[in-house]
Amino acid sequence: MGSDFNLPQSNPQTVRQFQKEYLDMSRKGDEETPNACFRFVWALVHSPDPAHVERGLDLAQSMIKAGELQQQGLNDLVYLCAVAQYRRGSYQAARTQINEYLKVAPNSHQAAELKSAVDDAIVKEGLIGVGVGTGLLTVAAVAIGLLMSSRKR
Repeated sequence: MGSDFNLPQSNPQTVRQFQKEYLDMSRKGDEETPNACFRFVWALVHSPDPAHVERGLDLAQSMIKAGELQQQGLNDLVYLCAVAQYRRGSYQAARTQINEYLKVAPNSHQAAELKSAVDDAIVKEGLIGVGVGTGLLTVAAVAIGLLMSSRKR
């Protein structure tokens, strides 16, 4: 999972509390059910449990597709998707979503921090990839050199 720069973190009790609230409202057909689901998604994507993060991402994406919230709520779900993607290490997806969110909320300090963390993670991931690639090339060059020198003998 991505390093969590300054993201708030929920705990299992908070996740259970928001899950119960969402399920109770859902059973009653309460008009506030989408808002309760939003709070549940927030708790899930901020949980240290990777399974919760995945579930939160799935729920957020479903809510976006269903258009169950007013525009601001839908925008905030895009931000929560970016958080989930970042936390699961899907940095390119997180970058796409945080850039989408910043189009509608360009002054969001929280989103700017997440974008910076995502960009740093992408650079770090790229540097690790370059290091691995360089290491593989070095090993291949040494192996070829050894083969060539053994054939000359």
